[in-house]
Amino acid sequence: MSEPEFTVNVVRAVEHAVIKLLSKGDWLTIDYQSRPQIGGDLLRRAWATVDLDRVLAKLRERIEDMLVERICNAMATELATDVKQLLSVPERREAIRAVAREHLSQIARRGTEVRP
Repeated sequence: MSEPEFTVNVVRAVEHAVIKLLSKGDWLTIDYQSRPQIGGDLLRRAWATVDLDRVLAKLRERIEDMLVERICNAMATELATDVKQLLSVPERREAIRAVAREHLSQIARRGTEVRP
């Protein structure tokens, strides 16, 4: 085997070894036995400092916000469904458009009137 062939073969072997190592994930291992331990006394002291009334107040606010969001979304969905159903009949759709045009024309006329 010539020297250029040997070099090419070595480079290929190294490439395959690196690809194999990366694909298996063996290059990154976490040693869970050497992680720092948190003592039970520290955890008990931390829990003792928690103000449960403040936690409940914040929890109440979040739940209220979530309820408002869900109720609004449900109402919007219902309203969109009702509007689609109303506009699904061509005659009704044209009648609604006529009323809207008339109101828009009245608003436009009022906007062009000179006010003192």
